[in-house]
Amino acid sequence: MGALFALACNVCLGQAAIPDRLPELKYPPIARAARVQGDVIISFRQAPDGSTVDVTSISGPAMLQGIAIENVKAWHFAPPSEPTGQVFKAIFHFQLIPPDDGFDEDQPTTKVELDGAGGVRVLSILTTGLQRLKCPSAAERELPPAVISGDFVELERWNEIVRVGADGSVTWKFGKTSYRGQIPLAEAKSLLEQFRTQSVWNLCENYYQAGLMDGGGSSFKVRIGGREKSVSEYGDVAPPIFREVEVSVDATADTHQWRHGDPATESIVEITWEDLPKPGKTKLMDAAQRGDDAAFRTALAAGDRLTDVDASGWTPLMYAASSYGNSEESEILKAGANVNARSKRGETALMASAVTGMADQDLLESGADVNAANNVGMTALMLLAQRGDADEIAILLKAGADARRKDATGRTAMDYLNAANCGHPIVEQKDPQWMTIGYSRCNALDLDDYKKSKQLLTKAGARASAKHFVAH
Repeated sequence: MGALFALACNVCLGQAAIPDRLPELKYPPIARAARVQGDVIISFRQAPDGSTVDVTSISGPAMLQGIAIENVKAWHFAPPSEPTGQVFKAIFHFQLIPPDDGFDEDQPTTKVELDGAGGVRVLSILTTGLQRLKCPSAAERELPPAVISGDFVELERWNEIVRVGADGSVTWKFGKTSYRGQIPLAEAKSLLEQFRTQSVWNLCENYYQAGLMDGGGSSFKVRIGGREKSVSEYGDVAPPIFREVEVSVDATADTHQWRHGDPATESIVEITWEDLPKPGKTKLMDAAQRGDDAAFRTALAAGDRLTDVDASGWTPLMYAASSYGNSEESEILKAGANVNARSKRGETALMASAVTGMADQDLLESGADVNAANNVGMTALMLLAQRGDADEIAILLKAGADARRKDATGRTAMDYLNAANCGHPIVEQKDPQWMTIGYSRCNALDLDDYKKSKQLLTKAGARASAKHFVAH
């Protein structure tokens, strides 16, 4: 962790520096209206009197640079004992967030705070286009007096329902599949108490973004003290407390295990859908997968480590490699993370990258073992072949991937390619099941890519067996 933190704060510009008190800062209205957000980096030097000079922008959205520059120009430090001429940097994290109920909807509020990792977080409450329906009256906002017998919370999304009762009962339904379990009474009560808060009972019944046609949706229904409350949202626009209690339900009910089974036997192909709380999974891993630079550095500052592993043995590097943006991967590699660390199934970061259809050259250049095999003999090339991208397959072959390698049941990368083309991947994601597509004819992959991939693998020595439709 120390190496990465040093990398974050001691770049070529010099050390990060921020004053003890921050001047007032308003999110630029034009940027808010255009929904522009992101990180802005400003460089400056300290004058002998403690003011800032030579204030210039280094990077970031153009609409946000001006306000950041003006803010840094107003900063003041204690006069340095000796002028050094050192160049400092300031990082502004501009972010648009859903409103908490109670904010003035006609005048969005900007909150400015230090993020704990050498940066300034600029949060603007965005109400433009947000629709709220059936907001509670003053009487309906009053908290129930206590959790009683018969109380419960039920979370619903897509065709999945997770229900936790005050008696400790847990029910998980996914389509026609249903499981029941039991947790300690104290854990169930603690979960329900998280819903017996003013921020939850202030929520309206429905939140959605006007005009949004494609977004995620979920809802919860809770009964506390015999009183019921329901809240739904579409497009991730509900106030932050909605997501917080949703995560709490999943963590308490261990939704991850209901969906994926024992984490120790979970296949790396599930990593791109690993959005649920999971034993051992840290905020650093979450941030690495999302490509959230600010959250990543905050998690480092809070003590999360690059060497941490979750219950599947997956590392922050594996999560970063499974992110299509890979924005944190280079930082993790520069900090000295083990590029060939293995999960409990023997899988590596290169395999996590192959799941997304990419042959990660940064991992290869950092020494990733291109022919590493997991505990059933599967290699990154086999996983990548399932995606049928000839250009990416060519990269792994050039890096030395052995196309003649066979897994534990005798299948080669050619078998993985052929099976995927017929709509029956050898290694298939369990989550989300509702997106599984079957094909009656072998034309699931792009025809040109399939032909090119087959030619590449054939030239490299791969041969098809008769077992390629047998799944792990």
